[in-house]
Amino acid sequence: MDLIIDEEAFDDNKIEIKNGKKCQKILYKMDNVYLLGIPLKIDGFTIIKQTNKHLIINIEDTRQYQLLKSIDVYFASEYQLPYGGFMTNGILSIKKNNMSTYTNLSELYISINNIKMKNSFITIQLFTI
Repeated sequence: MDLIIDEEAFDDNKIEIKNGKKCQKILYKMDNVYLLGIPLKIDGFTIIKQTNKHLIINIEDTRQYQLLKSIDVYFASEYQLPYGGFMTNGILSIKKNNMSTYTNLSELYISINNIKMKNSFITIQLFTI
């Protein structure tokens, strides 16, 4: 069963961070259940580039753009170290969990999953689900 967060019900006060061995895990509390990552459905995206391992999309024209922008701002405000951000000018780079080929009409589900230190920057990793 996949649980996807409704954009209207999203609340950044429900985000919690758990320290792991190599990274920090992002948890999202829904009632009495903790979700690993922040699972979202992306509608109306435009594919910029796609490989077997990564999907790069433009989300400026999606319903989820403002929500993802506010999540990015939330993480930027939480960390004192330089924060690289997971969105640049409406562009997301997402690591694919399988070899699926996506089109602009595909259903795309992502998870904002964990926080890593990379080249002296804090980065947030996104994965397809």
